Amino acid sequence: MAKEPTDELTLEIMRHLEIDQQWVRHFDPTNVNGIAEARAAGRRAGRGLQLKVLTHQSKPEDRDDNRVVVIVVVNQERSPEDEERLQERARLLLDEAYKHFRTP
Repeated sequence: MAKEPTDELTLEIMRHLEIDQQWVRHFDPTNVNGIAEARAAGRRAGRGLQLKVLTHQSKPEDRDDNRVVVIVVVNQERSPEDEERLQERARLLLDEAYKHFRTP
C-alpha cells in the first residue's frame, strides 16, 4: 500500500484531480525548484489516488507572458463507482449552494 502523502501541495493536487481530473499552475521560469516540485507532487498525487497521471510543463518562449505552466492531468477514465460518487457529491454541493439563493 502506498504511503499517504502529507505535504500540502500533493494534497492540493489530489483534491483537484479527484474533482476535475486536472491541476494547473503558472510559474516564473526562474523558479526551477518550484516547477520540479509541482511535477513531483503531481506524480505523488497520482500514486496516492492510484491513478495514472501525466505531468507537463510549457516552454516560456511559447507563451506571451513568458511563464511556465505546469499541468497534472489524469490519464484514465473514472470507474463507474467514482463517477456516480462524484455526481452525487456535485448534486449535494449544488443543493447547498442554491439554499443560499432561495428567498425565505
